[in-house]
Amino acid sequence: MLKTQLSRLSLRFKLTLGYALVFALTVLLGAVGVYFVSRSSLTNSLDATLKETASVAQASIERQGSAAGFAPELKATSDLSIELLSAAGLPLASVGRDEDASPPLKLGFVSFAEQRIFTQRLAGGLYLRVSRPSDTLSHLLEILARILFFGSFIMIALACLAGYWLADRALRPVDAVARTASAIAGRGDYRERVPALVGHDEMARLTQTVNAMLDQLEHTIEREKQFARIAAHELRTPLTVLKGRLELTLERPRDAAAYQKALAGMQGRVDDLIALSESLLALARTDAPIKLEPVELAASVLAAAEHLSDAARKAGKHIKVSLTESWVQAEAEGVQRLLVNLLENALKYGSSDVVSVKVERSTLVVGNAGPGPTQTDWARLLQPFERGRSVQGVAGSGLGLALVAALAKRWNAALQPHWSAQRFEVRVQFCVVIPAHPGLALTLGGERASVSSGSNALR
Repeated sequence: MLKTQLSRLSLRFKLTLGYALVFALTVLLGAVGVYFVSRSSLTNSLDATLKETASVAQASIERQGSAAGFAPELKATSDLSIELLSAAGLPLASVGRDEDASPPLKLGFVSFAEQRIFTQRLAGGLYLRVSRPSDTLSHLLEILARILFFGSFIMIALACLAGYWLADRALRPVDAVARTASAIAGRGDYRERVPALVGHDEMARLTQTVNAMLDQLEHTIEREKQFARIAAHELRTPLTVLKGRLELTLERPRDAAAYQKALAGMQGRVDDLIALSESLLALARTDAPIKLEPVELAASVLAAAEHLSDAARKAGKHIKVSLTESWVQAEAEGVQRLLVNLLENALKYGSSDVVSVKVERSTLVVGNAGPGPTQTDWARLLQPFERGRSVQGVAGSGLGLALVAALAKRWNAALQPHWSAQRFEVRVQFCVVIPAHPGLALTLGGERASVSSGSNALR
C-alpha cells in the first residue's frame, strides 16, 4: 500500500522527502549528541568545583582530642554546603547552606533532590561532604534542549524548502526533454530540440545527448523519406514501361509467336525489377544490427569471380585475381555482395578486357583500365540511384556503389578510390585483421579458369 502511494508522488517530492529524512536524522542525532556532550561537560565542571572545595575544606579541619571541626577561617558561598560527618553519618560540623534533607551517605559524586553531592572518606573514620544545588545546571540544559529542538525543526523545514528548490532546478532539463518528446509524439515535429544547458554536468550531458539523438533521428528520417521518394520514382519507370507493353500486346489479337516475343521482353523487365528490389532490400538491411564473423577474403573473391564468369565471357572480358589468404571481421553475405557489385561495375564500365582483383592482408583492390568516374562525381555516386554522367545508356540501377559504401561503413572499413594514368581502382581497407597465411593466384577468362598455389597448378 505504501509503495503504491509513493509511486504516485512526483520525483521532486520523492527527492525532497528522501533528502529531508536523511537531513532530519542527521540533525536529530547531532542535536542529541550536542545535548549529552554539553550535559557531561557542565556536570564535570560542577564536579571539579565540588572536588576543589572538598580539598580546601579538608585542609581546614581541626582536631581537639576526639572532637573535630572546621577552622573559623573556612567560609562558603550561599549556595555551597560543607559538612563533616561522623563514621555513623551524623553531622559534626557544617559551613554554608543548611541542608533541607539528609542525603544518603555514599562515596563519590551523586545527585539527590536537585543537588550535586561529593562525599569522601577521611582519616579516623570521618566523612567530608560537599554539595551544591544543580537547579542552575538543569535550567541551562532545559534551555539548551529547547534551542536544539526548535533549531532542528527550523533547519529541517529550511532544508526541505532548499531540497525541493534544488530538485526542481535539477529536474527542469528532464521536464524539457519530456515536453520535447511529447511534442514530437503529438505533432510529429522531429526538428524540435531541447534547450541546451551550458556546462559539463549530468543534466548538460543529458540535453546534449538527447539533442544528438534527435539530430540522428532527423537525419535518418530525412534519408528514409528521400530514399522512399527516389525508390518510388525508380520503380515507377519500369512499371510504366511494363504496363505500356502489356497494353500494346493486348491491343489486338496476335499469334503465339508474337505473344511469346512480347512476354520474353516483359520477362527482362521483370528481371530488372527483381534485381532492383533485391538491391533496395540489401541497402535497407545495412541499418540492421551488425553480426560480425571471420570472413576469408580470398575465398569470397573466388566465389564472386566464379559467379560472374558467364557475364565476363559474354562481355568479352576476364577476371584476373591475385590473392593471399586474408581473414577479416565482416559479414560473409555482405562481403560477397560487395565483391559482386564492384566486379559488375568494373565489367560494365572498364575499357580493358581484364578486370583485376587483388587481396593482400586486409586490403581488397578491384581495378580496370580506363579513367573511371571523375573525382568530382565520386561522392555523388555513393548516394542511392546516382549514376555517372557518361553511362546513362548502360543498364543499371545506381545502387551498386551506394550499397558498397553502406557495407564498408557498416564494418568500419575504408572505401578509397584511386586514379592513376589510364587506370582506376577501388580499395576496401578492413580495420580488423586476423593473422593470415600466404595464398593463391587465380585467372578466370572465357571458358577457362586456372588456380595456382606455389609451384603446383591445376588447369
